Amino acid sequence: MRRLLLWVLIVLLYSCKKNDLQPVEVAPVTPQTGKPATTATPTGNGTATNSWPKTLSALPKHVAFGTNGDYSQSVNYIKESDYQYQYLADDIFTGGWASWNYPNGSFAKNFLEKTDKLGKIPVFTYYNLVPAKNRYEDPAFTNLNDSEVMNKYLDDWKLLLQICNTFGKTVIIQYEPDLFGYMQFYKNDPSKSSIKVGQSNHPDAKGFSNDLKGLAQVIVSMRNKYAPNVLLGWQASQWAAGLGLIINKPNPEQMATETANYYQSLQAPFDLIFSEFSDSDSGYDQVVNNKFNTVWSATLFPANNDMNDFDRFQRFLKKLNQQTGQKIILWQIPIGNTLTKTCNNKSGHYKDNKAEYFLQPVLSNGNMDNIKAYQQAGVIAFLFGNGISNCTSYLDSKKDGITGAGETMDDDGGYLRKGMKAYYEQGPVQVN
Repeated sequence: MRRLLLWVLIVLLYSCKKNDLQPVEVAPVTPQTGKPATTATPTGNGTATNSWPKTLSALPKHVAFGTNGDYSQSVNYIKESDYQYQYLADDIFTGGWASWNYPNGSFAKNFLEKTDKLGKIPVFTYYNLVPAKNRYEDPAFTNLNDSEVMNKYLDDWKLLLQICNTFGKTVIIQYEPDLFGYMQFYKNDPSKSSIKVGQSNHPDAKGFSNDLKGLAQVIVSMRNKYAPNVLLGWQASQWAAGLGLIINKPNPEQMATETANYYQSLQAPFDLIFSEFSDSDSGYDQVVNNKFNTVWSATLFPANNDMNDFDRFQRFLKKLNQQTGQKIILWQIPIGNTLTKTCNNKSGHYKDNKAEYFLQPVLSNGNMDNIKAYQQAGVIAFLFGNGISNCTSYLDSKKDGITGAGETMDDDGGYLRKGMKAYYEQGPVQVN
């Protein structure tokens, strides 16, 4: 739920062939009556929907890994990974992400081209409602109800789509993390449900309703019109149904069903689901935010209904996949670990156990059971990235000389790099 620190880092940075990727076919969306033509019918048989949608034909047919990082860091990307993701987030009223390079829009264009040359699939996290008009309000209810903001915002969205269309190959765009989650969370509050969509007076928004349904539909409609090679992902926030999945221990299937029902009520056919474990290393939350019980349990215990926290999240994702028929990308996964001496819970080197839950069994004895369990829930990709600038990176971002004996200079001691290499060398988990 925290994006502002990452946005600040992005502004500071920019203001001072594994696949022959091809465009995908999309279905049209009409105002208010659009139907999710590419959304699969629920299986209803208690198993995850593992059939491969035609729209995803250009993506790897194995559980893939990826990382964050702009193209200036490309020499240090993890070469085995399939995906590279990059935030596009800035105040569109002062130039926005489009002004990061000259001429306008070159940053996105260069990222697409250079990522493609490295054989990786480009992923953009599009997050521009919160910073608009320098408001930094999260959730962005004021901006959503500002017709001037929404008009300019849809122009900005159009520009990105046109850049992607010129690129020509498949691009994944994760649309506005947590937006759908906030709107679902406040769905019974009329004061927080209106969005100036048709009232933005944008030519592409004419006739669309002034709510999240209208916004979701116009976003899909513009994608269909301007960049049919783009795959759109909506974010399923694990707290959107009113309780924290891990903190409060609610029924994961019920939480997933409520979230899937809300998404399906929008009648806007996105292509993928994005979801996340957390936006920061557990060590960061303990040391900086003075929070307790932030480490996800990896062993079964009675208070968690004989599940561990990773099992609980897997069940949530599996139900989402069953109900929507959509594949899932896990994003912004914390990079810290508890095994290297470099991760010492100091700034930039915080501990966490997400990466090691999936990769340590692979490193120890080639065991991929944890990865396979998530694949059976519909997960096709794990994207690792530090959602907060002072959290752990797989790069030597801090350049502070903190490196454990026998470890690399990367801020995590080289653990993620080592784990990904072992996974790909052994042979990645296949998907249907």
